[in-house]
Amino acid sequence: MMVGDIYGEGSNALEKLGLKSDIVASSFGKLVTKQNPSEGIKEEDLARALLLMVTNNIGQVAHLNAKLYKTSRIYFVGTFLQHNIISQQRLAYSIDYWSQGKMEALFLEHEAYFGALGAFLLNHGIEHKKQAVSPTKSRKRRQSKANPTHQRSKSMGSIQFQL
Repeated sequence: MMVGDIYGEGSNALEKLGLKSDIVASSFGKLVTKQNPSEGIKEEDLARALLLMVTNNIGQVAHLNAKLYKTSRIYFVGTFLQHNIISQQRLAYSIDYWSQGKMEALFLEHEAYFGALGAFLLNHGIEHKKQAVSPTKSRKRRQSKANPTHQRSKSMGSIQFQL
């Protein structure tokens, strides 16, 4: 259910609240208002809606954590996203929307073992020092908004681990 479904497309309330009519107000909201929720619903539509709901929540939590830790780059890794263009695009949109363009979602191309590497380093008490990395050029930022999957091969910069 979209905000426009609740307030109406041309409502003055949307302007007063500063909301757009095409923003999600409630995932699966229209389904629960139907007499027979499964009537006329395709499984693939339900799967896509569920995927978008989960991805929107991941994006919002990632944005809030990035805000808490004062970072503008959010790196997403894992096999869930490896070939999942729908979620990559939704995460890029969510981060851009919630941060009002101040943060960006980045997707790595060869990230399959980052979780295992992080668990290994944490388990062995290995400390790390981040070295300065040059800031992202505005050209790359514009490219990521035009095509969020373009950013998949960005480097995380140089990190030194000390044993």
